[in-house]
Amino acid sequence: MKTITAVLYGIGFCAAGAAAVWSVWSMSTDGPADAAATVAQSMAAASPARPAPAGDASGLWAWGNPGTSAGKIDEPVDVLLAKAMRPSSKPAEGDDPRDKLRKLAKDDPGVVKQLMASYDKESSTQARQLIVSLLSSVEKPEILAFSKRLATSRDMAQRKDGFVMLQNLSGDAPDIHPIILQALYGDKSPDVIMLALAALKPPADNNPSQPGMHARDAAAIVAQLQHLTRNADPNIRLQSILQLAQWDKADSSQAQWSQALADQSPQVRQAAVTAVAQSGTQSDAVKAALIGMANNPNESRDVRGNALQVLEAFVLSKDEAATLSQSRSQILGL
Repeated sequence: MKTITAVLYGIGFCAAGAAAVWSVWSMSTDGPADAAATVAQSMAAASPARPAPAGDASGLWAWGNPGTSAGKIDEPVDVLLAKAMRPSSKPAEGDDPRDKLRKLAKDDPGVVKQLMASYDKESSTQARQLIVSLLSSVEKPEILAFSKRLATSRDMAQRKDGFVMLQNLSGDAPDIHPIILQALYGDKSPDVIMLALAALKPPADNNPSQPGMHARDAAAIVAQLQHLTRNADPNIRLQSILQLAQWDKADSSQAQWSQALADQSPQVRQAAVTAVAQSGTQSDAVKAALIGMANNPNESRDVRGNALQVLEAFVLSKDEAATLSQSRSQILGL
């Protein structure tokens, strides 16, 4: 079983990474120079200079950049953002404005606050996506709270940005389960649903201090994932099947596995084989569906071969084993 999972697990990762790849692609920050100038002007207008208190030299920078405390900042945040938006050749080592902003955000809560405020004030989609990219590289409570606020916004673009940021959490966070479920249940945008599915991490171990919460969350998540395996969008079906393999520990998705193994989309069928291997199910209905797939001459060679591999973990009758042996010979061209 471990061997099978190792062979096929990469397929699941590739499929689950589709939403993240889409997000990274959409975050391209190259834009015309006049857009950068507009960003610089709007951000500069939002941060008017104020005089420092008399006799307080340390306040000279703090008044223009509230909350800044860690490390020396050579340039204001709004200037670095404008430079990051400007199309240019590869910056010199140590002079990349994006790298500078990421380092500042990791070290300085004041910079994080400024970036979040800039997002709220900025009207340029390109600039907002740049800020989301910068904040996504930092995992802090205030950024998590900001991500949750965006993910529950009435504005679809903000919801997308929120779930892009939630994807970057290092592990499962139970407090975002309700937000993800809300999107899976009621959002009308396939893109938002895909991003919400991508933000759903493998379940964490039960929390001893809240023994019932994990079980309730898992049951609700599994039920909604099962529902989404019938979605009209094949990408949503694919991601839902892969997530079920992580979340359904009660082997209650046998009907969904069997259905997905016969899906009209070859990508969904391939994902279903991977999910079955990860789930560890020994369902007779699933076994029959895998045998049908392995014996189907119209199925792709790769999918048939993977189905045969997964079937090695099932208990087979003599007739089933003989049939699969013939299929294996056909696939290998023997």
